[in-house]
Amino acid sequence: MNQKADFDTPLEPNNYMLQSKKMDLKAGYLGKVFGSNEAAPYNISGALVILLVLSGIGTIFFKASLNADIYWNIITPVITLVMGYVFGKSSSGS
Repeated sequence: MNQKADFDTPLEPNNYMLQSKKMDLKAGYLGKVFGSNEAAPYNISGALVILLVLSGIGTIFFKASLNADIYWNIITPVITLVMGYVFGKSSSGS
């Protein structure tokens, strides 16, 4: 499976639109949001970490039903778990 890309030949507009449409159909709605099959786990993990950190910062500055210390004790293991998944998966070569 040794495929080489030919960067010297210009891409025809119709061929580009066909390839773009094929990728859109393959990815679906969630693929448009999170990216391709290869990048989706990393994008979802990154979005989860950002959401947890922002919500943790929100509990510090705004009054919440949970104390900020308790909330950070809950989300810190989740954040480290997600980061371990991302870095462990990238170092295993997958």
